[in-house]
Amino acid sequence: MIVLPMSHPPSNTRTRLNPSYWKHGYCVPLSEDVVPSMLFMKHKHFLVVDVETQRLTEEVGGWDHIDKLGISVACAYDSKTDKFLSYTEKNIRDLIDLCEERLVIGFNIRGFDLLVLEPYGLSIKKVDAFDIMYDLEALTRIPYLNLESIARGTLGTGKSADGKLAVKWWKEGLVQKIVEYCMQDVKITRDIFQFGRQNGFVKIQKGETPMQVGVNWN
Repeated sequence: MIVLPMSHPPSNTRTRLNPSYWKHGYCVPLSEDVVPSMLFMKHKHFLVVDVETQRLTEEVGGWDHIDKLGISVACAYDSKTDKFLSYTEKNIRDLIDLCEERLVIGFNIRGFDLLVLEPYGLSIKKVDAFDIMYDLEALTRIPYLNLESIARGTLGTGKSADGKLAVKWWKEGLVQKIVEYCMQDVKITRDIFQFGRQNGFVKIQKGETPMQVGVNWN
């Protein structure tokens, strides 16, 4: 946080920020410094979202065809109501409407979840989204971070399953198991986000000793 002096400088005076304020070495903020803070200031409430699919990427021709994966279950946490919500294809429009009203929080939502929702009517241009994975990769320069490593480092707990198993459950008609798994991922993502907001850091478990990463999610 920058504390400004009580008296205002003359209009022709510019305030020079110490380079150490930004994570890079420049005296001006870059977009990666400003955009998350602007999103948090714009939205009072947030929506943590996670989507599970009916098919695997190899079944639809690869990652270029995410739009063909289909939604089995989608779950969310709404900070406005403090409630966890679950959706299927039949009522997915209700989730899309919420996404356009809140700041959408998730892990790799920009590269996956929002793209899976797009064929169901989601307009990505109308959505303000904050992607925890993208932010941490930008801060650490570590590619291919996964939710498991951040959950274990920050919360001391991990995921109960993975997306491939959720697809298997879908084919077996075990929808409730998918809901439970998806809801746990939403809770883990929410708890990581809340921990980062309250403490100013999260931890990534990459080896025996967790790596602490400072974050500014307020």
